[in-house]
Amino acid sequence: MSTNTIEEGLRLTLEKRVENEELAKNIGTSRVSVLATSSLILFMEKAVSMLIEPYLEEGTETVSSEINIKHFKPVGEGVLIRCLVHLKFIEKNKLFFDVVILDENHEEVAIGAHSRYIVQLEKFNKLIER
Repeated sequence: MSTNTIEEGLRLTLEKRVENEELAKNIGTSRVSVLATSSLILFMEKAVSMLIEPYLEEGTETVSSEINIKHFKPVGEGVLIRCLVHLKFIEKNKLFFDVVILDENHEEVAIGAHSRYIVQLEKFNKLIER
């Protein structure tokens, strides 16, 4: 069980190099050899999850509820990208994040907003049981 409190203002920076399997041409979303927007979103979600995970109480998890991004700049395989995440505000069990992705030249690749709900795993799992 976490003894840390989830508070507005939490931040995390996550870095990675763009990998071949993340390119649009390799996941089937385009024929271009650049980071696919869907891969960029996955990177954002991972960064947000890594930020919040240490603060979750036992028996809870977060689930994505909304993502809104603008993908400005193409980046190719091997480029270092950095995701900066900021927990902007909390509304009951809903968390709202600002996210920015920068390339190795500190230029914006994408910006966005992401929200996640904190759920009780036992109750949540009952919703999906058939």
